Amino acid sequence: MKCHQCNNNAVLQAGLGDQSIPLCLHCSAILQQTIEKNVQLFREEMNYSMDSIDSMFGISGGPRYPTKRPVLVSGGTVNNNHISINNSQVGVLNTGNINNLNQIIDSLYSVSQKELADNVKKFSEAVLKENDLTDIQKTQVLESLDIITKELFQKPENKKKTLVDVLFGQISAIVEFTANSLAIWHVLHPLLKTYF
Repeated sequence: MKCHQCNNNAVLQAGLGDQSIPLCLHCSAILQQTIEKNVQLFREEMNYSMDSIDSMFGISGGPRYPTKRPVLVSGGTVNNNHISINNSQVGVLNTGNINNLNQIIDSLYSVSQKELADNVKKFSEAVLKENDLTDIQKTQVLESLDIITKELFQKPENKKKTLVDVLFGQISAIVEFTANSLAIWHVLHPLLKTYF
């Protein structure tokens, strides 16, 4: 079945009953992000309205909706949304890659791709914990995975398939002699390949 918005294959139905439409991974992620942004805007408007009423009448209107705050790393083990980072790993990481992978995992969960999201998370954490990999190798693997997972959400005609194949090969070569990462890569790699 084709996506209602583009020519990709649909992976889920958005809406209820007769009003549901088929959407691909890319279009459903855009829909979910739009819904989440709208909900956050409504919450901020509600908080502002409650604060205005409080200031006018001097009466507390009750609790406010929580606002999203950035995660600050000060030590110990931190779960950066999905990927757990050890204090000893913080210095070797490009936290931008981890943040990007966390956003991709969020997007995959939001479009009901739990198996793929779980395996991206498991693989990222396994790479971070690998004693047999150098810091440079860990960075190369995570950067490659970051690029590959971003391509999941591109339209088929815009996907950089040759680049993705090269990155698949690079990841395979780096984790070839690592037990934990390689085992998870053997599950994750075929799941990713189905999108290219």
